[in-house]
Amino acid sequence: MKKVFSIIFFTLLFSSTVLASEFCEGFKQGYKAGYKRANNTGFDPFVPFCPFQPFKKYGDPQSDYEHGYVIGYEKGSRS
Repeated sequence: MKKVFSIIFFTLLFSSTVLASEFCEGFKQGYKAGYKRANNTGFDPFVPFCPFQPFKKYGDPQSDYEHGYVIGYEKGSRS
């Protein structure tokens, strides 16, 4: 039984990582852009780990990349 649960767990973990790759790439680029603009610098900052992709709300971009970019930009601007 433990074997079944561990297989399910790793399958879900792997699939969420693959699906979130566009979101995470957008988050990374958005964080860098927001940080650079807020701190008036040209150096790339250390980007924190990509968060889990939240559910899209009304008005959020359809593209996962753009959704990640917006969230990353906001977090980078606050750093």
